Amino acid sequence: MKKLVLLFIGVVFVAAGLLAQTPVAPLTEGVKLLNYEKNKSALVFFKEALDKNPADGETIFWYGQALLAQNYNGIPTAEFIKKAKDAYQAGLQAKGNDPWLLIGMSHIQSLEGADANAVKQNLEVAITTTLNTKGKAKGKPNQEIINAIGRVFAELPISVGDHKYAVDKLKETVSAYDAVSADLYLSLGINYLKLGGENGGDAVTAFQNAISKDPKNAYAYYRIGKVYQTQSNQESLEENYKKAIEADIAVAPAYFALYDFYKDKNSSLAKANLDLFLKYADKDPLFDYYSADYLYRSGQFDQSLEKAKAMEAAGNLTIFPTLAVLLAKNYDHKGDSILAKSYIEPYINNTPTDKIASSDYELAIKILSRFSGNQQALAALLDKAIAVDSSKENKLKFYKLGADMFEKATIYSEALKWYTNLIKLKGAKAEFDYYKLASLALNAKNGPVTMEIAKQYVAAFPEKPQGYNFNTKGAALVDSSNNQGILFEAVNFQNQFLLKDSVKNKQALINNYYTLIGYYNETKGYDNAVVMCDKVLELVPNDPTTLQAKAQFVKNAEILKKMQAGKGAKAAVSDTTAPKKN
Repeated sequence: MKKLVLLFIGVVFVAAGLLAQTPVAPLTEGVKLLNYEKNKSALVFFKEALDKNPADGETIFWYGQALLAQNYNGIPTAEFIKKAKDAYQAGLQAKGNDPWLLIGMSHIQSLEGADANAVKQNLEVAITTTLNTKGKAKGKPNQEIINAIGRVFAELPISVGDHKYAVDKLKETVSAYDAVSADLYLSLGINYLKLGGENGGDAVTAFQNAISKDPKNAYAYYRIGKVYQTQSNQESLEENYKKAIEADIAVAPAYFALYDFYKDKNSSLAKANLDLFLKYADKDPLFDYYSADYLYRSGQFDQSLEKAKAMEAAGNLTIFPTLAVLLAKNYDHKGDSILAKSYIEPYINNTPTDKIASSDYELAIKILSRFSGNQQALAALLDKAIAVDSSKENKLKFYKLGADMFEKATIYSEALKWYTNLIKLKGAKAEFDYYKLASLALNAKNGPVTMEIAKQYVAAFPEKPQGYNFNTKGAALVDSSNNQGILFEAVNFQNQFLLKDSVKNKQALINNYYTLIGYYNETKGYDNAVVMCDKVLELVPNDPTTLQAKAQFVKNAEILKKMQAGKGAKAAVSDTTAPKKN
């Protein structure tokens, strides 16, 4: 890991004067463009602002943020990281320890893999040099500086940077003031989400607090909608996206989010929202991707593949990796698994986990599981997806994908693990869940687990025959020689159920009596073997095989009694083979 050296640590400025400088144009308009993902427009805006005020640290900071926003998969390209770094370094050389530029360089260094503690040391310098020095706010952190720090961490990938540090700094600043900027709450909410899906409630609360400060904040409503979309809460996501659009009709990300939600559910609604997104978003030739994606979803496969291949030929695959998913889907639909694999495999392996959609994992499992030897690697990817996804529904889907994949590959012990984890997350078991778990355990040749699940099955559904049946089959795996009494006990337990309807369960009872006959023969319980033969004969009168076996058991019982009484010491008990099942 690279170490970040404190930038110009020997030169500490009290930056009240620096922060007091007013940019030529209100920078909030450019920030709004970034929030609305109009990144090209934002870059033009901040470049013009920088040309008018080239020495202003805040303007340089936001110009660098606009450069880092020039990406198509959430990760800035090396080209734009370098441009932003050059801008921040030039500013620091000219202005010294400017707090805005320290924050900007901390963003760069985090992306480059710098030591997290060293990054935070530079941020602490930015905070310390901008503490308010007058009035009621004396000694308190500057809200704009703290928000800039929160913004940087909000833009970093989940796996990069100490997002809890950002949350703590934002919370500390919020609690220090009576009047708080809505932007602080926005940054707080996004950083809560970076900490993991379990913080979704805190994130929503932060976004709602932003709305309380700014009731027309379309971006805050949009962010709430995104949280509910990860939870597949249709009513709440639609409500908040609607409020976002009512607050600002030009909030392009809300239309795209609705398109993304409806694309597999309602083709006409998806198309309507896609058209509105294209109307309000920055114009970009890569939006051809969305058109190609819509063509695929509407069943126009040849047209979709033609447009996707044209984008690939134009070099868009390298700067817009999601195109690989569309190409994989199209080739999969055409039945070309090899070409489909050539696109989906590198995409899944090289894309940050938090940028991969649940449907992408489904597609990868579908395609790659057709090729032997991929199961463990795919399982590792699913584990990562489960770790970062906040949606219980998606986690359940991933567990099922894993279970189905291993079951299809007849690796039943692994399939059992995945389905067991699915049930733990799901909670209450349906009858099918007991059946599935017991079936997987049985196929995995795991007798004890089969019996354990089967007994739970019987307890939950005592009137269903499958639990008793699985218990007996599991016991047969444990007691394969039928001489430990385990299978004996399981069979008797099942017979109690079967005897409730001896006509319907006739053959099952016969099979079980034969199993008990085998047990008694093995343990020399010949009198009991005779009793079991009689029970078979009640169901199948005059069955010659059973009559013959009974006669031999009677004879063996008499010989055994004589031997035990010390008489007929030379007499031998004949081996008796249990009659075969009819």
